[in-house]
Amino acid sequence: MTAHYHAVVWIDHQRATVWQFTSTEQSNSVIHAHDQHQRVHSRKSSHGGHKSPADPHFFADVAHALDGSHEILLMGPAQSKQEFAGYLRDKHPQLGAAIVAVENADHPTDAEVLAYARRHFKALDRMF
Repeated sequence: MTAHYHAVVWIDHQRATVWQFTSTEQSNSVIHAHDQHQRVHSRKSSHGGHKSPADPHFFADVAHALDGSHEILLMGPAQSKQEFAGYLRDKHPQLGAAIVAVENADHPTDAEVLAYARRHFKALDRMF
């Protein structure tokens, strides 16, 4: 994937979509979690249910798709986006430092995610 300046990631515990874009072009990748059907439910979540542990191989694949990004917006439901942000800050500090925001987004369409990201980065770029 050609690196672009801006990137947006929509991520949950099973799948991530990474878009890298400029004002004139874009590319995207879809990454699926490894061993989705063999996930171990071992940690209690705050609402009392069980939560799957973060998949470091999945996170590594998503991080690889972000190589070269300078500003990253993370989106998604629940805690996966926060866990991924922590993973990037710990394991890929350059990418972790590029995170500009972490936003809640349940299950928007691809077009909605990309439109939101374009508005977000346009507003952010005007601040500097």
